[in-house]
Amino acid sequence: MKVGVIFFHKNVYDIYPSKWVNKCIDSIYEQTHSDLNFYEINYGVDKLQLVKGSKFFSVVKENYADAMNFIISEAFSDGCDYIFNTNLDDHYSDKRIEKQLEILEMGFDIVSSDFCYIDSDDMITHYMNIVKSGPIKKCLEMDINVIAHPVVGMSKKFWTDDNNRYDITKTPSEDLDLWKRSINNYKFYIIDDILLFYRRHNNQVSEKNKL
Repeated sequence: MKVGVIFFHKNVYDIYPSKWVNKCIDSIYEQTHSDLNFYEINYGVDKLQLVKGSKFFSVVKENYADAMNFIISEAFSDGCDYIFNTNLDDHYSDKRIEKQLEILEMGFDIVSSDFCYIDSDDMITHYMNIVKSGPIKKCLEMDINVIAHPVVGMSKKFWTDDNNRYDITKTPSEDLDLWKRSINNYKFYIIDDILLFYRRHNNQVSEKNKL
């Protein structure tokens, strides 16, 4: 089993303090499942590499959705069976990948989790129990995005379907659009555990992406 973790960024230190970025990366280095392969794209022009040991690409892309399509495809083309998304302003439970792999190995294709909001100083401000929101399909049909994108784990089977790509014209709701298009054909799961510490701040890609 080959497991990949993806990182994507552009002008990252213009929008995030270095301590946030370092905390995110450290939380991945400290995972209890440690046999990981790192894939990183800088889709701007500064060519900055952040993750030690990553397979690094410096490729200008139209937007972050375009960058995600690129780096996920690279990871699966490199032989990964599963990939895990990250957001560099958030951080993760050390059991995140271990717990998500257990579910993916059961045959699920998209696995996320409950999470909590944190502020700029890493203080928890609110817990989100997404599992209690109701059936995933029903929520998505009502445009309620219950799949926390920063903590998504994905199967190779899902990405092998060429229809399962982020539509770069749909930002900032490209993930909701993808889940709605694929929910009838693939298995989704939300873990009833806090695996993501989701930071709320003024420089997020979009306030509209919040649940």
